[in-house]
Amino acid sequence: MIRLNNTIRVTPFCILALLGLLLFTILIGIEKQQERDETFRHFQDSRPGRSRLDLLEYSVRTHKGYVTLNEINEKVYNSFGYEITIAALPIPTLRMLNEPTCGSVFSEWLRISREPQPEIPPKEIMSRKSDEFLMNGYAGLDEYYFNDKNAAGSDKPRNWDQISKLMTYSKTDLGELAYPGESVSMYHAMAVHRLDEMSGVVIGSMQPWVEVMALRHGAKHILTVEYNQLTIEEQFKDRLSSILPVDLVNNWNDYADSFDFAASFSSIEHSGLGRYGDPLDPIGDLREMLKIRCLLKKGGLLFLGLPFGTDAIQYNAHRIYGSIRLGMMMTGFEWLATYSGESPEAFEFNSTRLHYKGTFGLTQYTMVLRKL
Repeated sequence: MIRLNNTIRVTPFCILALLGLLLFTILIGIEKQQERDETFRHFQDSRPGRSRLDLLEYSVRTHKGYVTLNEINEKVYNSFGYEITIAALPIPTLRMLNEPTCGSVFSEWLRISREPQPEIPPKEIMSRKSDEFLMNGYAGLDEYYFNDKNAAGSDKPRNWDQISKLMTYSKTDLGELAYPGESVSMYHAMAVHRLDEMSGVVIGSMQPWVEVMALRHGAKHILTVEYNQLTIEEQFKDRLSSILPVDLVNNWNDYADSFDFAASFSSIEHSGLGRYGDPLDPIGDLREMLKIRCLLKKGGLLFLGLPFGTDAIQYNAHRIYGSIRLGMMMTGFEWLATYSGESPEAFEFNSTRLHYKGTFGLTQYTMVLRKL
């Protein structure tokens, strides 16, 4: 016990409590400063060729722990054909070292689609392709297997002949058709970024809930790209149509730079993993983003719903998108806002929000991007 002025006594417990309070105050201050820094970093001017010093000052969370953007730039982005132009958090801004033409984007997709594929979707990533799938070890790997290649009980298109009924559903009821709660983020995004008199394309759609949301927010016509044949309700055939992916690719010139908006929710993260019998391709999702860029007009909007977390693959179910992969996915787009299913207003998407569910934890949000 310490005696002060013969009247005030401070016990060891009090000293520990004071030290704990001081430490807590310091940590809160650091966290607040990081949040302010992140907000600031989103508004830096784009300058190609960031210095090595800049990239050493920023770190992102990966499967290997926190790693500097300098290391990610050298070990991941450069090997995938990208480089950082803005050292932003939680997602750096990139450019492609050699921008492909739309002709090469679609012809390469077609080439891969014609490669022989296993009869049954593989349960493990091929060892020779591991680095490509897992971004040279910076993405985590977990087992979560499905065989949805012509399997009994696999997901099939439905409710395409019930669109007039779906048009009367509340946003919550529409969300229940897909991912309860999370799907409503698409509705919130479209409510703010309206689609009045716009023509759009939807990528992957077993049920027309995204299409209905778009129609209710003013869309004039929507083309759905889907591997299955869709039977659209007669009275909506003047506003909705569908096309097989291979037919879109073979006739890509007819659709290039023609859409005001594109939308996809919980679809692109499956591309290239083989779950649905699609070709095994480590960058299947990145190819889809390149195709979307080719289809959109300059300034066109992309409503993109993905599983967000720390970069990982739960093979062969889906990818989880963290700071590293999102940088490549968003190349060529301006990030406007991010929406959840909880609130109609956009939220501040920072590192804490991205990673708060821990390793292999995920939450689906909808990002709104604009083609540059």
